[in-house]
Amino acid sequence: MIKNPNLDQPQNHVVTYLKIRLSIGLIGMLLPFVLWAGNTLLNSFNVLNDTYWIKFNGVYEPQSNLKYSISHFYYSTVGELFTGALSAVALFLFCYRGYPRPTYGKYHFIPGDNFMANLAGILAIIVVIFPTSSEEIKDNMRSYISSENAGYIHYASAALFFLFLSLFSFVNFRRTKRPEDFGKMKSHPIYKYCGLVMLGSMLILLTLFVLEKTNIDVSWSQTYNSTFWLETIMLVAFGISWVVKGKIDQSVINKNIFGNGVKE
Repeated sequence: MIKNPNLDQPQNHVVTYLKIRLSIGLIGMLLPFVLWAGNTLLNSFNVLNDTYWIKFNGVYEPQSNLKYSISHFYYSTVGELFTGALSAVALFLFCYRGYPRPTYGKYHFIPGDNFMANLAGILAIIVVIFPTSSEEIKDNMRSYISSENAGYIHYASAALFFLFLSLFSFVNFRRTKRPEDFGKMKSHPIYKYCGLVMLGSMLILLTLFVLEKTNIDVSWSQTYNSTFWLETIMLVAFGISWVVKGKIDQSVINKNIFGNGVKE
C-alpha cells in the first residue's frame, strides 16, 4: 500500500484542528440569521401546507417569521436546524483542546481551554435537551411546549453557556506562553471587546428578565424582539473572536513559526 506522506505531517493535523475554531465561530455568527431566513423562506412558500413536500396533519398557520428569542425557533419550521447547529457546536467544543491553564499570572485561576470547552459543550447539549418555555408560541411545530421548570433549566444553561464563551474570549484567547504577555498581542483587544460585549448583553438580558418577573411592564422588549437581537449580538461577538483566533494561528503556521511559543 502506498502511503501518502502528506497525511502524516503534523502541520496538516494542526490545520485541521484550527478549522474547528473557524467552524465554531462561523456557526455562531450565522445561526441567528440562517434561522430567521430559513423560517421566512419556508413560511413564504407555505411549504408545510404543500402536500407535494409534506403531509402535514392539519393546516399550519405561521406567525411572525422573526421570533422573540433564538431559542423560540426550536418550535418553528427550522427547529431541527436550531438543534443541529447547537449539537454541532457542542461536538466541536468537545473536540477542542487548546492551551492549558497557566500556574501564575493574570486570571490564572480561570480553567484551561479544554475544561472550559467541555463545560460549554455540555451546557449547549442541555440547552437542546430542555427547550425554552413560553405562552406566546402559536405556530408550534411540536406536540408540546416545555414546562416552566424545564424553561428555567434552559435559561440557566444558556446563561452559563454564554458566560463561559465570554470568558473564553476575554481570558483564554489572550493567554500567551509567557503570562506576563497577557493581553499585549495585537489581536488581544479584539478578544477583550468581544468578551465585554457578550457580558454586557447578558447583563441587559438579566435585567429585562428580572424586571419581567417583578411584574414591571417591559412589553416593548417583546415588541422589538430585544432578546433575539441581544442573543444575536452575543453570538456574533463570540463568532468573531473564534474566527479571528483561528485565522491568526493559521497565519502563524503559514509562516512556519507555529510551535515555538508564539501565541496571538
